[in-house]
Amino acid sequence: MTEPRGDIGNGQRAFWTFLFYTLCGPFFAALAYAAIAILAPPLKLGALLPPSLPPLGEAVLSVFLWGALPAALAAIGLAPMVLRRGTFGWVVAAAAGVIAFAAATTIAPFESHDALPAMAFLAGLVSMAVRAVLLAAGILRASAE
Repeated sequence: MTEPRGDIGNGQRAFWTFLFYTLCGPFFAALAYAAIAILAPPLKLGALLPPSLPPLGEAVLSVFLWGALPAALAAIGLAPMVLRRGTFGWVVAAAAGVIAFAAATTIAPFESHDALPAMAFLAGLVSMAVRAVLLAAGILRASAE
């Protein structure tokens, strides 16, 4: 059975979803961390940050590298849905990001335990951002949500 010209199969969609999640997800997480670290002191939100932060570049690189694990876990969790339907909704994306972050913290513990709820929320937002990139690139089908 041939598909319409220019269309990709769900197997390819799942493959590209995994690639985008493992590359864009950590990038968005590192970008969000840098924005928070830079904007918190001028906005008088410095109390939300840990007292001893490493240099910004080192911290952003660490976030990027550590973020690959939850991103890969989220992509693996979303793969069956992409293989079946060719897409997933924004709620599913957010849930996958939060659950993958929780699983990643058990595999590779996260240093700051006080920040876990906020970081899990951020993981859900990052997952939704990667979904938006996948939709904009035409990799995922537009869902009927």
